[in-house]
Amino acid sequence: MTGIETAGPPAASAASASALDLADELLRLRADAGGAGLASVALPPALLGGAARWSGRQLRAAAAVSWERPAEGVGLFGFGRALDLASAAGAPLGAAATALREAADGLRAGAVERLARPRFFGGARFDASAPRRDPVWEDFGAWRFVLPEILLAARGDERFASLTLAVRPGQTREEVAGVVNAAVARLATPLPSAPPAARAESGGPDAVRWRRAVRRALAEIEAGRYRKAVLALRVRCAADAPHDAAAALTALAARYGECFVFGYRLGEASWIGASPELLVSLERGRLRASSLAGTRARAADEAEDARLAGELLASGKERAEHDLVARATRAALAPLCRELSAPPAPGLLRMAGIQHLHTPLEGSAAPGVDALDALLAMHPTPAVGGWPREPALEAIARIEGMDRGWYAGPIGWIDMQGDGEFAVALRSALVRGREAFLYAGAGIVEGSDPDRELAEAELKLRPLLDALRGT
Repeated sequence: MTGIETAGPPAASAASASALDLADELLRLRADAGGAGLASVALPPALLGGAARWSGRQLRAAAAVSWERPAEGVGLFGFGRALDLASAAGAPLGAAATALREAADGLRAGAVERLARPRFFGGARFDASAPRRDPVWEDFGAWRFVLPEILLAARGDERFASLTLAVRPGQTREEVAGVVNAAVARLATPLPSAPPAARAESGGPDAVRWRRAVRRALAEIEAGRYRKAVLALRVRCAADAPHDAAAALTALAARYGECFVFGYRLGEASWIGASPELLVSLERGRLRASSLAGTRARAADEAEDARLAGELLASGKERAEHDLVARATRAALAPLCRELSAPPAPGLLRMAGIQHLHTPLEGSAAPGVDALDALLAMHPTPAVGGWPREPALEAIARIEGMDRGWYAGPIGWIDMQGDGEFAVALRSALVRGREAFLYAGAGIVEGSDPDRELAEAELKLRPLLDALRGT
C-alpha cells in the first residue's frame, strides 16, 4: 500500500477567516432547511493548501473514491465520508435507488462550481440480490455509495472543490469553523511509492474449467434455453509486496484515455478498473447509453490492424451478438425517453490492444426520469449477462462457478438532482495487499468456440495485468 503522511491544518490567518465564512454559509443552509443535517459549500483553494496542487497520482493515492475520463481531462476525487450508504446482504439494487433519493432530499447545497457539486460515488454487485459466496467481497456489500466530505474536481489545470458536512443543532459559528478546519486537516499527502515489486502470477485462467463451462452453455443454447450467456473468469495475481493501486490507476489513465477509470477504496481493499462501456448517463435531460459487444485485438502493424477491424465489422457472429445487445438497450431506454436515436449500424470503439463493435444511443429523458431509473432499466445488459435476461442469469449462477462480486455491476456516481454517470465495471480488479483478483468475460452464443472465447477473455485481462506489473 502507498504510505500516508498527515497534512497539517492551514497556517495562514486568511485560511482561518475563510473557514469562518464557510461556517456562516453552512449554518445558513441548515437554518433554511429547518434543522440539523448535511450541507455542502464551495471550498476555496486557499483552504485546500498543497492538496490543490497534487498530481494525478497523489490524488489517486489519497482519495477514497476516484472517477476519471482521461481523454477529456476530467477527474473527480473524493476524500472522507460525509455519508456512507451500505446495503444489507442480498438487498436489491432498487433499495439503493430509494436510499439515495432520500439522502439527496436531506442535503442543502450552496453555490458550488458544477463540476465539484456533491455526488454519491459507488457501485453494486453484478447480482445485488444474490448471496455473497466469496469473502474477498465482504466489505462491499450488495451495493454501497459514499458521499465524500471533500470533493476535488480537476479539469485540465483547473481545480475546484466542495465541502459537505453534518451540522448539529446548537453548534456555534466557531465550532463549525473548527469542523471545517478538521476536515481539511484530514487530507493526507501521499508519500512516494516504493519501487515496483517483482510480481508472481498464478498461471492464468483455469482453461479446463472454462472450456467445460462454455461447452455446457453451448449445449443449452442449442437446446433453446437462451440465446446468449456471458461467462466470466477470475485470475489471482500475487506479489511479494503490496500492490500499488494508485500506480495501477495512473497507468490505466495514461493508456486508456477513452475509458472510465475508477477507484473505490474500502479499508485495505481497492476496486479499480478502466471500463470502456458506458452503462448510462443523464446530464441536464440528455440520456446516453452504449452498446458494446464484439471484440478483436489491435495490431501494431497498420495494415494488420485494419484487417482485424474489417474482420470484426464483417463477422456475422459478432454482428448478430452486437445487434442483440443494441436492440435490448433501445428497448430498455425507450420507455424513459421522449425520443431516442442511434446510428443504423455499429462503428468501432478502439483503444490500446483491443477494439469493439459500438453503438451509442442518445435521447431526451421524459419528465421525472433520473439516472437511477435508467440504471435500473439497463442493468444487467445482454453484453454482460445474456439474453433472454432471466434464463441467462440463471445459467451464469449455475455454470460459472464463482462469485463475480462487483465485476460487471454498475459503477459511477449520481448527484442530488438525479443526474449521473455509470459504467459497467469491466477491465477491473479487486486489490487487497499482496493479492489482486482480476475479472474478465466473453459472450457465448451459437457458433462460439471455447478456445477463441478464452483468448478473448485473456485479451481483456491484459490491461489490468500490465498495470499491476508496471509494464
